[in-house]
Amino acid sequence: MSDAFVTVIRPDAPVSVDDARILLRRLVERAAAERAVPGEGPRTWAVIAEVATPEGIEENQRVVEHDLLGRQAVRLAVDKTLCIGDSRCVHALHQGAVMEGSWGDEARIVDSVEAAAALPAAEPDWRPAAGDVILLAAATADLRSVIEAWGETCGWRIRFEDPESEDADA
Repeated sequence: MSDAFVTVIRPDAPVSVDDARILLRRLVERAAAERAVPGEGPRTWAVIAEVATPEGIEENQRVVEHDLLGRQAVRLAVDKTLCIGDSRCVHALHQGAVMEGSWGDEARIVDSVEAAAALPAAEPDWRPAAGDVILLAAATADLRSVIEAWGETCGWRIRFEDPESEDADA
């Protein structure tokens, strides 16, 4: 395996929709800090399953919150947004990204963690490169297996970063 790393921002679950909004900004800021030349450098990846919403919010409002999260990913210029799950909320997350202007292959939806884990082996455009920064966010889904499978396929190591600090651990 290579000595090359990707940085993974992986907060403790459950991630709420408000946490996810903050983490998307953190993702973009982290990648920007590593860019030596504007427009070059690490790509940003948001890997998001359904996130938690405050207790008592009706399902339609939960769907709207996920739609807005997908739109925010596009507004912040996240390079790739992978939506994982088959719930209405996850479909809204993906639809929000598409409706905000994430055309082509910038946003993708898959129905399971297993499908997400297999994506880089089948799709060259969905292979994070060494140096990229990846956010994992979910309420209950364990997305660690996704990033571990990606590391095996892509040949890089994982450096997990605590989103609350500047320190990273390998």
